[in-house]
Amino acid sequence: MKDFSIPRRESLLVEYFERKPLLGLLLVAVLTAFSYRFLDAAISSFVAEFIRANELTPVVSGLPDLLDYIVVVITAACWAGYFHLTRRGFDDNHTRFLKLCGTTVPLAYLVKMIFQYLFGRSTPELWVVYHLAPQFHWFRADHGYGCFPSGHMTVFTALGATLWRHYPRYKPAYLGFLLALALALVATNYHFLSDVMAGTYLGAMLCFLADRAVGRPRKRS
Repeated sequence: MKDFSIPRRESLLVEYFERKPLLGLLLVAVLTAFSYRFLDAAISSFVAEFIRANELTPVVSGLPDLLDYIVVVITAACWAGYFHLTRRGFDDNHTRFLKLCGTTVPLAYLVKMIFQYLFGRSTPELWVVYHLAPQFHWFRADHGYGCFPSGHMTVFTALGATLWRHYPRYKPAYLGFLLALALALVATNYHFLSDVMAGTYLGAMLCFLADRAVGRPRKRS
């Protein structure tokens, strides 16, 4: 096969998880626990009051959830592109990106569904409307429960980490998008802050694990 790949520098994100994964997990766990205990309810209440005061409820409540469709489109496009290029004899950085992205994005979606069912956390809506404390209700996924970790942050961080690994030149754009998404999720009361933190770490870790499994260049015989 042709190989038009260029030497790939390891991103700081990947190096960090490779060298100190347990330290990263501990740091995120502490920050998430702190947010859960001291920040989530207060931030959600402030956001809800701001939305009411500025009459933004119809706008916020009318935002569509397109994550399912986005995952399907990205997965299908990546695998279609991967098979098209490999059949033409290409085995380079672009094909490896398509393979990793086509694996990581649906994996992130599946894992977030499992975790959301496992933790069964009540949503900001139940807190601001019904004053139900934002707690965990294990193995619960009915309406109003299952917002931890944030599925949007899990999936899009997995996507961003995959792009970061293969196209590190545009790291500021990936970070900017993820920060904007995190802010939007909290500012619309779609998620608590701790949901966003956990989803970000989970997405990055899934990219790292998937890359270890399928993202390495194939050995030549």
